[in-house]
Amino acid sequence: MELRARGGAVEVVPTDLTDETAVQQLAAHIGAVDVVVHSVGGAIVAPFSALSLAQWETSLRTLLTSAFLLTKYTAPQMPSGSLIVYVASVAARQAFPGWAAYSAAKHGLLGFANAVREELRPQGVRVTTVLPAATDTDLWHAVPGEWNRTNMLRADDVARAIASLLDQPPYVTVEDLVIGHTAGRL
Repeated sequence: MELRARGGAVEVVPTDLTDETAVQQLAAHIGAVDVVVHSVGGAIVAPFSALSLAQWETSLRTLLTSAFLLTKYTAPQMPSGSLIVYVASVAARQAFPGWAAYSAAKHGLLGFANAVREELRPQGVRVTTVLPAATDTDLWHAVPGEWNRTNMLRADDVARAIASLLDQPPYVTVEDLVIGHTAGRL
């Protein structure tokens, strides 16, 4: 990991971010934290009329409630100059047929991030949403259809964009960062 190579401390702690108790335990385990990246994937792709209530609620819980829980329990432990990054999606701003639950959750994430940003400004904590275009991850294995994955971003492209936020002085906030492929949208 590049962060370790630069002398940063990295610890991976697998946690179910939809489980409040598990998130509380994670926050207690890590203590003070300078950077939180909420990057949760998974999409249930189907026409909205075909979605069950359980699928809808799972999507919102996985993609949006997890951000709430992670922020609720880590933000109080973040010093001035810290950074919270929420990885949303261009689908938060542009609708795609069959992606209603995903788009709703990611759009909700933008609203949540905007409110959290204003609440944490007095604490000096920066909040950024990253909105990547289609990114070549395992998510696409479960999505019906043919997808030209060579015209997608790579996960490390998104990671580099997030890392660039850390190069900013602690008083500079980048509110939204939209990144895409030169080939355009799928």
